[in-house]
Amino acid sequence: MQTDEMQEQRGRNPSYRAIPFETDSLYKKYFVNLDLARFEAGNTKEEIMNDYDGSSLAKYAKMGIRFSAVVYDGVLAKGNESVRTGGIADKEHIRDGLPLDKFSAFAYDFSLEPVIVELGLGTKELNMLFLDSGKHSSPASVLFKIPKGVKAMVNEYYFSLGGSKNSLNGSAQLFELEEGSELEVNEIHCESENTNSLITRSFSTKDNARLEFNAFYTGGATSRQRSVFNNSGKGSKINVNEAIIGSGFQKFDINTNMANLKPDSGCNYEVRAVLADDSSGIVKSFAKMAKGTEGSESHIRERGLIYDKNAKITMMPDMSIDESYVKASHSSSTSPIPEDDIFYISSRGLDKEKAKFLVGSGLIYELLKNIKDHDSMAFSMLLAKHRLESKKIGIPEMELKSYGVWYDQ
Repeated sequence: MQTDEMQEQRGRNPSYRAIPFETDSLYKKYFVNLDLARFEAGNTKEEIMNDYDGSSLAKYAKMGIRFSAVVYDGVLAKGNESVRTGGIADKEHIRDGLPLDKFSAFAYDFSLEPVIVELGLGTKELNMLFLDSGKHSSPASVLFKIPKGVKAMVNEYYFSLGGSKNSLNGSAQLFELEEGSELEVNEIHCESENTNSLITRSFSTKDNARLEFNAFYTGGATSRQRSVFNNSGKGSKINVNEAIIGSGFQKFDINTNMANLKPDSGCNYEVRAVLADDSSGIVKSFAKMAKGTEGSESHIRERGLIYDKNAKITMMPDMSIDESYVKASHSSSTSPIPEDDIFYISSRGLDKEKAKFLVGSGLIYELLKNIKDHDSMAFSMLLAKHRLESKKIGIPEMELKSYGVWYDQ
């Protein structure tokens, strides 16, 4: 069987050990380093599936979320007509489509089997759960195919059940958008405070494709996210929004690269971060406008808010423009909560903590409102409220049924 063959290949290729964690001379000074060797494990698919208990998903019933597909410790535990497991050729295709990254190589070495998602084949909207049990550390390899002319939506939820400091909720993902297709991806992270969230994702578009990518990072001890958006289709458009809320001793390491490669294409990126307690964040964004991309447009906007004095944010926007007839801009700002804002709100009868909450939530809400899927937007806004009010890391205790999100075991 192909799955057995992939399991036999597990750990044989030492390539990830030979790849520097980062190669950018500026960025390597700041990135959050992790020793991936601590996540190496010898579990088989059978061992992981023997541990999987689908009834445990009932704990999420009060949140009202229905998961049509579940990836449990890197293994597909539940799928539908559009979500299946693949073979070695699929796994190699995912590896070849991702950037040369230490974690993507690690995922190739240690993922047990690839997951193939073909939206439009009976399913155009998908709620997908990536669940870390805290017992195994197998990364997932996932290929998303969006056929020509299909309009689709993927909502990804990253949860964890606790575990030790060596817990991993990791995923290497390749998205391929065919001509004229449209895709909205909403990715929501609320892993436990012991989980390490490591993801490398790559998107490629063909002519006149449309992509909306919204990510909300709130969970995990360490969150290391690498995203590459290759706008390789004429007239294709990509909009990327990333929101971050951190507390405790959380570390966020977010690196986003965009490239306009054809005329009349567009890549826009906005990130907003609110960090409290002793949390820290590093955000590096890069946009490239290649020669021959006349009529293209690219903008980067970064905004960081220091919620408590011990928090730290480093933001580094960058651009490379090789074509004259384009529109491009980048901006970045980081600051504590302005005292004038606190004074003004407090003068209306609210205490200082409530005033801080209103400023922080307002910054994040303004970005989350770009999510077009109503259920994902409702969940994200309630999650933002929960994180800023309680500063608790992990899956929140809250009801969502009144917002239209629903659950089915």
